[in-house]
Amino acid sequence: MLKKNRDCMNNKIISTVSVSFALLASISMQGCSGHPGAGHWESSLQSTHLEYSSSQYSALEAEFDGKGTLHPNQLMPNQEGKEDLWCVWQAKTATTLDVQCGDGSAEKTNLKFELVVSQTEGELYNSAELLQAGKLVASFNRKR
Repeated sequence: MLKKNRDCMNNKIISTVSVSFALLASISMQGCSGHPGAGHWESSLQSTHLEYSSSQYSALEAEFDGKGTLHPNQLMPNQEGKEDLWCVWQAKTATTLDVQCGDGSAEKTNLKFELVVSQTEGELYNSAELLQAGKLVASFNRKR
C-alpha cells in the first residue's frame, strides 16, 4: 500500500513538473518573437528636397539581434558628410524601442532615441517615428 501511494505521488509530481515545463517553454517561445520595430526603415518623406531635408536621418536598420545602423540625412544642413551611427536597441514597450547610437569617435557620441512603431492605411507596423528627447527627428516607412 505504501509503495502504491508513493508511486501515485511520484506520477503526480512528474505530471506537475511536465505541465510546468511546457507552460514555461510556451511563455519563453512567445518572448522570442520579433519586435515590430526590428527591420529596415527609410525616410517617409517624399521626393521634394525641402521636405526630405527636414528629416535628420534618412534610414534606420534595426537588426533582430539588437544592433543597428542610423544613417544621417546628407541633404540636411549640419548632417552632410556625417558618418553612419552604430546603434543598439531594446524593447521598451510592445511598439516602442529604446535606441542608443554612437559614432565610435574619441568624443564618444552617445545619442538616445525612441522608435515608436504604428500603423497607417490599415497595415500594421509599417510606419515609425524616431524621437529624441520627445522631439520628432525622422519619420520612417518600413522598407519593402
